[in-house]
Amino acid sequence: MNNKIVYTCLAVCLFASMFCGCQDDTQIPKEFIPEQYLYLETDHELNIGTESSFHVIVNASSTWSLTTDASWCHFDSPIYNGRDTAVVTVDANRGSEERSCRIRVVSYFKNPITDSLRVVQPINTLPALEVTPLGDREVFYKGTSFTLNILYNYGVDFHVNYISGGENWIQTDPTSIADSEILTDVMMNVIVEPNMGTEDREAELTFTNTEDPNNTYSIRITQGHPVPAITGFADDFQISTTTGQPYTGEGWTFQSNPEGTLLFKQFNNVAQGMLINGSTSSQAEGYAIWPVFNIKAMQNKTLSYIWGAGNRNPALEGDVFELVGSTDYEGDALSATWTVIQDLTNHAESPAISLPNTRVEINLGDTPFADEERVYLAFRYVGGGHAYRIDNLKIGDVEN
Repeated sequence: MNNKIVYTCLAVCLFASMFCGCQDDTQIPKEFIPEQYLYLETDHELNIGTESSFHVIVNASSTWSLTTDASWCHFDSPIYNGRDTAVVTVDANRGSEERSCRIRVVSYFKNPITDSLRVVQPINTLPALEVTPLGDREVFYKGTSFTLNILYNYGVDFHVNYISGGENWIQTDPTSIADSEILTDVMMNVIVEPNMGTEDREAELTFTNTEDPNNTYSIRITQGHPVPAITGFADDFQISTTTGQPYTGEGWTFQSNPEGTLLFKQFNNVAQGMLINGSTSSQAEGYAIWPVFNIKAMQNKTLSYIWGAGNRNPALEGDVFELVGSTDYEGDALSATWTVIQDLTNHAESPAISLPNTRVEINLGDTPFADEERVYLAFRYVGGGHAYRIDNLKIGDVEN
């Protein structure tokens, strides 16, 4: 019984002390006081070279700020919070000797915690210049645009040197590059205007650091001129000698996907022509493209040919054979925009196989390209086996 009385008295005293509080707050257990801390995660001494900025990383339990007496250091914010990264921008050192400064980190506690780092900056004696992406450019006659990234300090002497084909066909924004005391990035947009002349043209962009003439870059631009558009084309396929071999008639351009897939072939069996077919085991896409046409100037706006079915018909789901046209074809058929002029796909069960004997005639004057002065026409084939035998192709103003 006596032990119970003693334990009861001790418990009463303990609760009384907890609820009545303590006059001396230094006696408050540490677990009831929020931890106050400030850690500088960046090295305490930085050699920044000729960089135009650097980072200061601090982890603190409150808000904090950076201060310095150096006029050549600039902070991206007056105050930071918790774990944060400060971006410090520095002016280029144009003096005759190395310089340094101290940056203080100050926390916003009742009793502030501080830390600091020393920043060392050498003389900025190394003119910088980088131009990306480098590389000479071959430009299609319709023109193009591209963007250059120019990284430099001091200044850049920029020129467009026209070598052939006239002048003022290249525009840049900006047209010149301003001097800079710090390392600076500039994005330059370069516009190459269309070349509608009768000769190729060439120019060179040059970039030179004004403080170092040996620090220079150049980009050569060559641009072709448009091939004259024609108003007539014909092929009787008399060069076909071996069925299944690639067709190589003059004036044709062939492209297929997957690359190298043979879709447009010679046909020589009683009659000569072009055989167009793929493989039953895979589906491919291909284009048979003619020279560029001036349909507007055609007196006879007719495309005609005769055809017969090959040995794999009819077309299956997804198979396509079309006459298509494009005004933006630049040598890559798979990236050009093609408009379907007429669907020529054979969906019939018969004839199962035949020589070219069925005539197809298309009035180009009734198409969206009737008034175009430059348009490419092509056969487009997609399929896994449907076959076509083509002969006596005539487009526009040709002799009968």
